[in-house]
Amino acid sequence: MPRLPFLALLALAGCTVGPDYQRPAPTASTQASWLEPGAPGAIDLAWWDSFGDPQLSALVTRALASAPDLKEAEARLAEARANRDAVAGGRLPNVEARGSATENRLSENGQLPIGNIPGFDREFRLFDLGFDASWELDFWGRRTRQTEAANARAEAALFGQRDVMLTLIAEVARSYFDLRAAQADAANARALAGSDAELARLTQLRFTAGEASRLEVERAEGAARTSAAAIPDTQARAAAGAYRIAALAGAAPEEIAPELRKPAPLPVSPDRILVGVRSELLERRPDIRRAERELAAATADIGVATADLFPRFSLIGSLGQQARTPGGLFSGESTRLQIGPSFSWPVFSGGTIRAQIRAADARAQGAAARYEKAVLGALSDSEAAINRFLNARVGEVEAGAALERERSAYGLAERRATSGEDDRLTLLRARQLLLSTERRADQARAAKGQAAVALYKALGGGWR
Repeated sequence: MPRLPFLALLALAGCTVGPDYQRPAPTASTQASWLEPGAPGAIDLAWWDSFGDPQLSALVTRALASAPDLKEAEARLAEARANRDAVAGGRLPNVEARGSATENRLSENGQLPIGNIPGFDREFRLFDLGFDASWELDFWGRRTRQTEAANARAEAALFGQRDVMLTLIAEVARSYFDLRAAQADAANARALAGSDAELARLTQLRFTAGEASRLEVERAEGAARTSAAAIPDTQARAAAGAYRIAALAGAAPEEIAPELRKPAPLPVSPDRILVGVRSELLERRPDIRRAERELAAATADIGVATADLFPRFSLIGSLGQQARTPGGLFSGESTRLQIGPSFSWPVFSGGTIRAQIRAADARAQGAAARYEKAVLGALSDSEAAINRFLNARVGEVEAGAALERERSAYGLAERRATSGEDDRLTLLRARQLLLSTERRADQARAAKGQAAVALYKALGGGWR
């Protein structure tokens, strides 16, 4: 018979209240194949190297080493892991050393009739030295659920850090394309402004010779001024791109911006990007993994709140020495000891605990909705990114073909001008058409590069 209460306590110790977490199956389709005709195969994790630009690769490496955003995310991860360790430590017995040396004076008018007790001195010193210990027995799984929640939040912080890493890499690459595109645009604008200025000069000469009207002169000079006005904007965009990259890389502008502002060609983006298996996106995207871990933590919180409905059982103990003199502390008669079980039970809380359980359940439902939203958003982003890249690739091909034809036409115009079949004005107009076509080709190349960066980011590559 005496064993029955002990066996009952063991049975209770194996009880864990609250729902057991199971990773939900998204309502969105996770079929293996993409809707868009992407290239099958494992995605490239170090995708920034695929552009063949050593400076871009170096900038990504530097950003991963010193970017403030990444350092902040790493600090949040360290905090979450420390909180997890603190919760895990709470499952172990707590032992605390205590000591005191006090001067005491009891009231003669208090509850005890001190003045009527012969030989009792109401003024005395008291020295106390010892240890207090307590251990809460996890009958209802409260500590277990707290540990589950802390572990899930630490993992969510890890994937949050990975998400910041992925975003940082993509932002560096995107800004680098912006920089080189602006530099190409600036070079084209300067060339076009020079061509328009020469055209305006020749038109003025023709007007002086009576071969052109004042209207033609005004139009030519207006076009020349318009072309010249476009140069400062392109230069400002290039400078802004260099400064933005410096900030992303965690560097002062003077450290890397002067080198970046030196003109360099646009990186060559790959024509084929492997997109992996669609159903693996849930495992590869860190934002989805973070949302799923936050849902797991919120589910465990329901169990923590539910456990407050039940009594808490603890084992407490206190051992030490207590005496009126320091020398008396070492006497065996000064030993004090207290040990035994204790419990607390919120018999009446005015509905507070049940309201907290409902609040925890609502937070879990919200976390489930955020997880579903993350899945849907990732699928949509990826399909759209594949479509954008494929169309950008077609646009680059068409712009390149147009440029080749315009270069051929300009070569023909040069030969005709050299042979005297056409005047210099005709050659300048052909030059203007070539420059405009070159600008559109540069824009198409930049658009393809930006689309490639967006696709790599949408696929979740680069954080491992």
